[in-house]
Amino acid sequence: MSVARWWRLAPLVLAGCLGTSAEYLPVTLTPDGELVALSAEDPPAACEEIGPVQASHGTQCNAFGRCGSREAAELALRNTAGAHGATYVRVDREVPPCPEQDNCLFGLRGIAYRCPGPDVRGAAPAAAAGIEQP
Repeated sequence: MSVARWWRLAPLVLAGCLGTSAEYLPVTLTPDGELVALSAEDPPAACEEIGPVQASHGTQCNAFGRCGSREAAELALRNTAGAHGATYVRVDREVPPCPEQDNCLFGLRGIAYRCPGPDVRGAAPAAAAGIEQP
């Protein structure tokens, strides 16, 4: 194929990379993940610490890479924590994508807890509570 023909195809190839990552990298909340609350606040006193958890969303940065989204990373973190029996995660770190440094993943880290009693999903959302960003 000639170079001139490649240049005509380049906009079509690049246009395919402009969609949002949620369209191409969907994350579905699992039944266990549905039971998990995320917050930047400490858990209720009766909660038992399970341990650190982390999750990310996105792909490697390249011509076909997709930058991750915070919303999908939250779903992935809830799924991960729920798989370990957690009902609450205190999110203490987020690492947003930085394609300039070849990082297209949106990462979240925190401590998972198992809380007894009523549903704790009404906790303050992590996004609204000033989580540490690098």
